[in-house]
Amino acid sequence: MEYRNKPQLRDALAAEYVLGTLAGAARRRFEAWLLQDAALRITVNEWEIRLTPMAAAVREAMPPQRVWQRVSAAIAPSALSTNGSRASLWQSLVFWRGFGLSAAGAAAALLVFVGVRPPEIVERVKVVERVVERAVPVADGSVPHQPSYVAALKDGKGNTMLMIYAGRQAGEMWVKFMGDSMPADASMELWGLDMNGNPKSLGLVKAVGKNMIKLPDVADKALHDYKKLAVSMEPMGGSTSGKPTGPVMYSGDCMTFW
Repeated sequence: MEYRNKPQLRDALAAEYVLGTLAGAARRRFEAWLLQDAALRITVNEWEIRLTPMAAAVREAMPPQRVWQRVSAAIAPSALSTNGSRASLWQSLVFWRGFGLSAAGAAAALLVFVGVRPPEIVERVKVVERVVERAVPVADGSVPHQPSYVAALKDGKGNTMLMIYAGRQAGEMWVKFMGDSMPADASMELWGLDMNGNPKSLGLVKAVGKNMIKLPDVADKALHDYKKLAVSMEPMGGSTSGKPTGPVMYSGDCMTFW
């Protein structure tokens, strides 16, 4: 039987195999296929996952005494065998044919039920109100594909002097200054410029190496309206007027990386 290009047949055989209704030569042949087909093993595993909760949800029930009495009576010798003795129910071909048809019908019904309605597990959970604290990872550039704001600020000659990075949901931006030290009596101040060119101070930049500037909100809100960034030279401690007072040293576009 060719089954590889018949997904419905593969699924039905896997389900019957898990249910135990696939027997005899058909079961042995299916087990041989399993050794050669990894995708088929995955299908069997999926059926086991779907059916196991159903079996676990069935409560164990003790049959009444009258059932045991009927079973005992049913398996007692009741028919003559070919050598003159009575054949038991276990040797009755009629019984096994009927049992096989009943089992096959039950398995088919179960397959339809599982295919139409996935099994459900009901859990009782006691909900208690509590404060949940969630740590927000620092946007330090360790995850290169993290959605972020990036900018390369250049001087008048086109040389990149500052690299700026801020994760989209982070509350700080990381700045790397690649120029020389600034005079001891001056500060470099970073500004965000909206579409109309209006400046807003974002903080002071240290003159050497990498440093972090805390934002008033997550970057997606604090930097969203700024299309350009610029750095001006200001008196020690930064501008006191809320606007740049010294020369603009570096500038560049503020771009989104997502």
